[in-house]
Amino acid sequence: MPDPAPLEASALASHAPAGPWRMLWRRLARNRAALCALGVIGLLALVALLAPVLAPYEYSYQFRGAEHVPPGWSGSCRRPEEAQAAERSFLMGTDPNARDTCSRIVYGTRVSLTVGVVATFISLLIGIAVGLFSGFYGGWIDAVFMRVTDTVFAFPSVLLAVAITAVFDRPSLWVVFMALGLVGWTSIARLVRSQVLSVRTLDYITAARALGGGDARILWRHILPNCLGPIVVAGTLSIGGNILGEAGLSFLGLGVQEPYPSWGGMLANARQHYQDYWWLGVFPGLAIVITVLAFNLFGDGLRDALDPRAQK
Repeated sequence: MPDPAPLEASALASHAPAGPWRMLWRRLARNRAALCALGVIGLLALVALLAPVLAPYEYSYQFRGAEHVPPGWSGSCRRPEEAQAAERSFLMGTDPNARDTCSRIVYGTRVSLTVGVVATFISLLIGIAVGLFSGFYGGWIDAVFMRVTDTVFAFPSVLLAVAITAVFDRPSLWVVFMALGLVGWTSIARLVRSQVLSVRTLDYITAARALGGGDARILWRHILPNCLGPIVVAGTLSIGGNILGEAGLSFLGLGVQEPYPSWGGMLANARQHYQDYWWLGVFPGLAIVITVLAFNLFGDGLRDALDPRAQK
C-alpha cells in the first residue's frame, strides 16, 4: 500500500497559493493591450540593440542622385567616395541631404530608448531618496523637501528642461539625460512619500524598531520593498514622457545634434518640406506615437496587475 504522505504533500503543493510574481503575470496576461505593448517594447529594444545589423545603410551615408526620393524608390545612386553609381532602394525614402530615412529611424530608436531609460533612472534616484527621507522623518525635513519639490513642480517641465540645457555650451546626449532627469523627479517623490506615510505606521515597522533595527535598515529592507509596485509603474510611465521630452528638445535644437539621428530632430528638419515630402515627418512621428503609446499601455496594465483589488 503506498505511503499517503507524499500524496498529501503533492496535493497541498497543488493547492498552495501562487507567488507574487506568478500572480502578477497572471493578471498582466489577462490584459491583451498590455501584452501587445510589452511585445512592441521588446521589438523596439531589439531594434535598438541590432541597429547596425537591421539598418539598410549607415545613418550618415549620403547618396548622390537620391535626394528626397519617395518611399519605395529604387534607382542608381552613389556615395561621394564611390567612383560609380549602384542600384539601391529606400524603403522610407530619403531626406534633402540624401540620407536614408529608414536607417535614421532605426538608429533613432537607440536615442529614444536610451534617453527614456537613463533619464527615468535619474528621476527615480532623486525622487525615491527625497520621498523616503521626507515621509520617514517628517518634521522640518519633510517641510524643506516638499517645498523644494513644490518649487520645481511649479515650473513648466519643458521650459525648465530648456533652461537646464541652455546652461551648457553645447547640447549633447548627456545634457538631455540630466535635463529630463532633473525635471521629472517631483511626481515620483510625492508618490514615494505618500507610500512611506502609509507604511511607516504598520505593525511590522514597529516590530523592526523593537528588535533594534536602525533607520537605514528599516528604510531599505522594510519600507522601500513595499513601495516598489507604485515606483515601477511610475517609472514605466515616465519613460514615455521622457521620450516625448527628448523629441521636444531635439525639435527645438537643444537635444541630440546632427549628424546623429533623433526622431525629434527629424521632425524639425521636416518642417520646411512637409508639404512636398510628406514622408519626412510621417515616419518619425509614427515612431514616436507607437513607442510612447506602448510604454503608456504597458504602464497602465502593470498598474492594474499590481493592484490587489483588481478582480478581472
